Parts: sequence; structure tokens; C-alpha cells
Amino acid sequence: MNVSKSNSGKYLLLSLSLALLTGGLAGCGNSKKEPEAGNIPNAEGQVTIQFAGWGDPSEKEVFTNLIQAFEKANPAIKVDYLHIPSGDYVGKMNTILAGGNAPDVLYVPDGDFGRWVSQDLLLPIEDLLKNSSIDTADMWASGLERYRYDGSANGQGELYALPKDIGPHVLYYNKDIFTKMNVPFLSADTPMSMEQLLDTAKKLTVSKNGKTTQYGMGPVWWEDFVLAHGGSFLSDNKQEFVGNSQETIDALQFAADLTNKHGVVPSSSALKDLNDSEMFKTGKLAMMVSGRWMVPEFRKLNFDWDVAPLSGKGWGGISGSVGLAIYSKTKHVEAAYKLVEYLGGPEGQREQSLMGFSIPSFKSMASTDVFLQPGQKPEHAEVFIQAVEKEVSGPWTALPNAKWYDLLAQGLAPMWEGKKSAADVLNDLKPKIDAAIKEGNSGLFK
Repeated sequence: MNVSKSNSGKYLLLSLSLALLTGGLAGCGNSKKEPEAGNIPNAEGQVTIQFAGWGDPSEKEVFTNLIQAFEKANPAIKVDYLHIPSGDYVGKMNTILAGGNAPDVLYVPDGDFGRWVSQDLLLPIEDLLKNSSIDTADMWASGLERYRYDGSANGQGELYALPKDIGPHVLYYNKDIFTKMNVPFLSADTPMSMEQLLDTAKKLTVSKNGKTTQYGMGPVWWEDFVLAHGGSFLSDNKQEFVGNSQETIDALQFAADLTNKHGVVPSSSALKDLNDSEMFKTGKLAMMVSGRWMVPEFRKLNFDWDVAPLSGKGWGGISGSVGLAIYSKTKHVEAAYKLVEYLGGPEGQREQSLMGFSIPSFKSMASTDVFLQPGQKPEHAEVFIQAVEKEVSGPWTALPNAKWYDLLAQGLAPMWEGKKSAADVLNDLKPKIDAAIKEGNSGLFK
């Protein structure tokens, strides 16, 4: 799935992991390279292209089978599948890309897209896409938009990747605990307000002799919480940090208070031995925020569970994604695009969706049994569809240089620790973040 797949402690721990992903090589000048026309040799042997990605054993098996099917349909192309463990992928790919001889087709985490595309490492695919069978009108707009770049900012301009997947966040909940605690099941249609979330989490939290044995709620993804409750991080033109607005302050203070004031969410220290998904699986957590990628694992559980929308003033939050992109220096543009088209198209999307861990990039496919999978958990799979329609890409995807986001993620630590208020932290951070936006993304200010 995507880089947002990590389910260990959120808050600072999640923020730091994302910050590591979005940091890295310094940006280079961008002189856009249009794809050159190329022909696939088919006279003497095959063209060999390399494809790099990650994934657990089940995902690796799916892509191995997809590649075999692709090779059978395209006998002039052989694919060398380079599988890299997810924890090593970005670091190794940074080194490979810097060496100037990267795989022809590669996974691009949405948090690294801006950095790589601004360094002229990815090939624009807009013209190739126009002549292909992919129906972009049937694809989730938020999935496509995060892989656009106009030379100064992400989210607009030419397309440089097709989404391999898109992963909106939803609220998983243990129905057996709800029944035992006499708490009504969550609505699949209407998000809870802040107050409703807190009230529900309190009813589901159990403490004995001063020690909490069951938490009502797992750590929220703070980016979700801000956007779903009316806050924001950047101005419309992306030139200014507006995360010290009252809406954002209120949302983040409430999120921190869930742990520090109300005790319904485990602290980072309480998550050291068991992360939130492990606590959920062992009945120590009644609700948790995660994505579709947890479904195959949770289907093995011996208790009943379902999904609901995130807390918010309406449906909102963030989704993660991984793109399928072409290395800008590939010698086999046509062959590489054929593979991107196959994996990002209906065939590849169908196989990933059938495994249960992925939401198809095509709206029409998401409304079929390929994704909904009636008779299997979760009962309300349509929650994922509503979520993907309303949730947007994470703030780390907004600008090619994401140092501003790193400063924000790391700077929130005193708030999570209960040492400073959200207002004080965000007001202190604003001038530093504004400077980082201008310094790292000078193209915005021309």
C-alpha cells in the first residue's frame, strides 16, 4: 500500500517517520523533458525493463503474477522485478536515483513525488496517457492530482504518475466491545463531532487501580483531525503557513487533550510495546484510525468489527497514495509506459482490490463486488468510497520542498507531551515555517 501504512504510534512518531520520507536530496533545477517517441525492438529478442516496488509477501505475489500476465500479453517486453523492503525503499531509491541509472518504472510515494519530480527524475506522461486506454475521468481526482507538477508546485500542471493505489483513512471499531459496554454502533453515514467522539471514547475506556486496561480510541492522525474539523495548513496560493488559525489550534489542542487530559488515547510511551493495530487486535483498543490495507489482517480476527467515517464537521481527512512513474532517463519509454498502463489500469487495479487491501483507482470498479466483497468484513465497505471522495492528499504533498512540513511535524512535540499549548506551539512555528516555504520553494514567489 502507501507510505501512510505505518501503524505504530502516530502523533510525533508518525510525524517523524513522514518527515524522514519527505526529507532528503536538495532540489535541482527543473528542465522538463517530454517523452521521446520510441519503438520496442521485436526482431531479435526482447527489451528488458526494470520495475521497482515494495510490499508484503502477498502483495509481492500479486505483482509477480501481474508481471507474468503482462509479459504474456506483451512478448517483446521482459520485466525485471526489483522488490525492496518498504522500510528500505526510499533510502535505497534515493541512492539509485542519485547514481543516474534507476529502474525504468518505480513506485513513487506521494510524499517523495515533489522532491523527485522537481529534480527532473520523473518523466511526464500526459501525452502518453492521451493515446492510451486509461479513462482518467473514471479515476479519483485526488489520486491523480497529487502526481501533477507545473514547475513550482504540486497538484497542477502535467501528470507524472498513475496512482497504484489510494488509501483514505477511516475509523475501525470493535463491535464486540461496543456491545459489551452497551455503546451503540457507529454510523456509517454521519461523522461524529468532537464531543461525540470524546463521549464515546470515555464510555469505552476501562481503568483498574489507576491503570488503563482498555482505551476507547487510538491516536488520531493529526492531519486528518485538522482538515476534518475545518482547519488548514497552507494558504490557497501555498505561500503562507496558516496553521495557527483558530480552527487548527482548536483541533490540535483537542487531539492532544484526548491523551493528556482525558486519558482515552494511549500515549506514545504506552504504544512502545504494542502499536495501535496490535492493541486493537488484542482487544485493548475499541476504535482506531487506519486505511483499507488493514482489512486482510483484520479479517483473521476472532471478533466482529466494522468501519465508520472519521470524526469531523463533515466527511474529511487525508488519503495516502503510491504512484507508478517512469524514470526520466529510461531508454524504453514505450515499454515502460505499457507497464505503468497495465499496473495502474483495470487489470492491475482489479487484482489488488480482490486481495482486500486496496481501493481501486477507478470509481466504477469501486462500486462493484470486486471491491465491496459482500459477505466479508467490513459490513460497511462503502465507507471507504465516501472517504476517498472527500479526503485529500496529505500536506506533505503540497510543495516540492517539504521542509516546512518537517518543521511542523517535529515542532508539535511539546504539544503532544502536554508541555505547551497548541496556540503557543503554532504561533511560535509560523515565522519559521513561512521562511522554510519561501526558501525551499522559490518558484512560488516569482
